[in-house]
Amino acid sequence: MNDIIDKEKNMEILVERLIIMVGKSNERVEKLHKRIQELEYTLLKLQKESAAKKSLIS
Repeated sequence: MNDIIDKEKNMEILVERLIIMVGKSNERVEKLHKRIQELEYTLLKLQKESAAKKSLIS
């Protein structure tokens, strides 16, 4: 009986740790996604500025 309780407790601990790991992974993905969006915005801005400069030169 005690062995069953220990196994259930171990399983509960493993599930809790998995939930924490998934949560941290999701946070990292969200941060990475935000950085990608910032880079895309910066690149678009630079492209527009470059195109504007070329049109002024021409």
